[in-house]
Amino acid sequence: PQFTLAAISEGVYLLGMKDQFNAYDLPAHPLADRIQYVIDEVGLVLFDRGAGGASRALDSLGPYFIENYILLEVLSKQEVAQNVLEYYVYHKEKLQRSLESYSEAQGKGFIC
Repeated sequence: PQFTLAAISEGVYLLGMKDQFNAYDLPAHPLADRIQYVIDEVGLVLFDRGAGGASRALDSLGPYFIENYILLEVLSKQEVAQNVLEYYVYHKEKLQRSLESYSEAQGKGFIC
């Protein structure tokens, strides 16, 4: 299924239909000022309030937060989510180092 996930804080997310939290509709949403970022069902970042200075940490709220991929795995069984979770469990340091040097030229979100 296609969906969007809007992050408000750690552990607090809004689940929406595909494109529900797009750049055009988001400003009209009652919680728009609290939404930190929006990802789609494969983990691509559609909106990021912290763009430019966004967190690139695996263990804190941001587009690369491991919680995103746990939710994606549960909600959609996406291969990307499975890969990120496997790397987090078995190769966390390597994953974090790669993330720190990732330029986001191909877009935000893990590309596995």
